[in-house]
Amino acid sequence: MSLVVPPAQRLIFETLRGRFDAEGWWPAESTFEMMVGAILVQNTAWRNVETSIRALRDCALLDPATLAAIPAEALAEVIRPSGFMTAKSRSAVALARWVVETDGLNGGVSSRTDAALREELLALPGIGPETADVIGLYAFDRPAFIWDTYARRMLTAVGYPVPGSYPAARRALAATVEAAAFSVPEFREFHGLIVEAGKHARSLGGWDVLAAELFAAR
Repeated sequence: MSLVVPPAQRLIFETLRGRFDAEGWWPAESTFEMMVGAILVQNTAWRNVETSIRALRDCALLDPATLAAIPAEALAEVIRPSGFMTAKSRSAVALARWVVETDGLNGGVSSRTDAALREELLALPGIGPETADVIGLYAFDRPAFIWDTYARRMLTAVGYPVPGSYPAARRALAATVEAAAFSVPEFREFHGLIVEAGKHARSLGGWDVLAAELFAAR
């Protein structure tokens, strides 16, 4: 059951924060590990990513220069547990080369505008809008709401008219997020809270059930 008047994004954030915990989101030992994880998690469960990350760590491949130099075919075997390893290995190597060429982890892209950085990331093979926004948010401190499946389901359940795709939802509802004036840490926390809430919603029978529980009596 969708709510008639959707709650403002700030209210959604504060309500989820009062109920769920997003401590330690996104799990990674380094910024570059986080970036690689954002590629590996595409179309797979996080437990599979953890297996691949451990393998990369054991092979000392979580360094941009080292990963940039490995043939994509060899990397594919290391990250096999994450699935789609041929495509993901090409993406990871391309990302590593971009990091090295731009000196991205040492301030080399700090002068890029948010839009320009996003376009650079989108130009890399296998990096779509969601992955670009995740990397921008967590690796480069760029403000971004992550319009993933969890977020779109949540916003639909609380009454927003949400288009089906990530880019369409971003275009249609960006103003509602901008009005809330979230900080970068809050954007990160919001993403984690939505994911945690989404897991709970699944156990209840869907986002409609959780949304009614959280917001119907406001």
